[in-house]
Amino acid sequence: MSEKDDELLSAFNKMMKDSGRIARRSPIFQKDIQDFEGIIKVQWKIKKVYGYQIFEKDNYAYKIGEQLENPDLLVRISNPELAIRFFEGANMGFSYAPRRDYKGRFKVDYVEGFKEVESEKGLRKQRISHRYLTAIAYNNKVKHPFNLLKLPPFQRGMNLISRKEEFGAYVPINLDVQYENKVIPYKVFEHFIEKASHIVLMDYCGCRRFNDCQHHDKSLGCLYMGDDTLQMKITKERGHFATKEEALERVRKAIDDGLIPLLGRAMGEAAGYGVEDKGRFLAACFCCDCCCINGKIMRFGPNANLTMFSRVEGVSVNVDEDLCKGCGKCVEVCVFRGRELIDGKAKIDQTRCLGCGRCAEVCPTSATTITIDDIDRVDELIGKIEKYVDVTPQYISDEIH
Repeated sequence: MSEKDDELLSAFNKMMKDSGRIARRSPIFQKDIQDFEGIIKVQWKIKKVYGYQIFEKDNYAYKIGEQLENPDLLVRISNPELAIRFFEGANMGFSYAPRRDYKGRFKVDYVEGFKEVESEKGLRKQRISHRYLTAIAYNNKVKHPFNLLKLPPFQRGMNLISRKEEFGAYVPINLDVQYENKVIPYKVFEHFIEKASHIVLMDYCGCRRFNDCQHHDKSLGCLYMGDDTLQMKITKERGHFATKEEALERVRKAIDDGLIPLLGRAMGEAAGYGVEDKGRFLAACFCCDCCCINGKIMRFGPNANLTMFSRVEGVSVNVDEDLCKGCGKCVEVCVFRGRELIDGKAKIDQTRCLGCGRCAEVCPTSATTITIDDIDRVDELIGKIEKYVDVTPQYISDEIH
């Protein structure tokens, strides 16, 4: 056995032991394991080395050098260098190669960085990525690739709990109140757009285009503000630097289309465009319940992801059981698993509900209502976002994209 093989085997063994400590001590994992029906059996194949893990609510077992007869999941890593990095707890990210119809097979890439490349449509940033993992799920326990992030081997290198530098909130479009004669989301966006040094409009929504959305306008892409947007290299087909008037019109169209605005500082979003987020990159998405990747992360990812976004302070979502007919439409559109039917009535899990308002939009009997206790909460939301990101001009640049 070579020195590299010894290093790989040592790192593999370390991952197995570390996973056990997480499985036994993490209260988050104790919630996550319930989504696997209380047990999940994972078979690993690292080059020619096999090993397995069995995770249960109150038990953890592993073995290197053996195969399970009926695993729930097979994970393969063929690149020994990347395997060692992953097993030693490096943050490998989770850039998986998606498909519209998940059939239990998927691939995950490690994004090393970005490089600038010339294309027919202009200078753009291209990811430098390497395939490091493939997986096959043999049953319905793994409902989506993001389910892997519930497993301790993947949590070791992921910053899932502490996001002190980030903040994001869905701003519901269906509150029956206005602020200065404007709907609340428009007022919030107007505040930041008017102050923004630079604004980028994406000319299509990647999520809706990829999923061939049949319910919402695919052209209503994300909106980014602040000086850090100057680092973006995007082709003319993908997006452009926009005027304040264009940005406000994008917000109007998104609200009219029934899309729920998500606003905040998301460093992962910036990194996806090769941007070094220095606190001057405000991201705004316009999300639908059918295609949005944030919804899939929240629905299928670990319970730790509940810290990614916040409900707007003062917003309440409630159900009048006398009016509820148990049709289940609110459950279907909730991308955060914050709804379920119990005894024929809709119930809200207030720990998961982010107050996006989709449920109130589709309720045929108006049983679900969304309210805000004080209109001054709008100013509080604006102030909180400004603690995390500054969109005002910080420096002068001659760089034009």
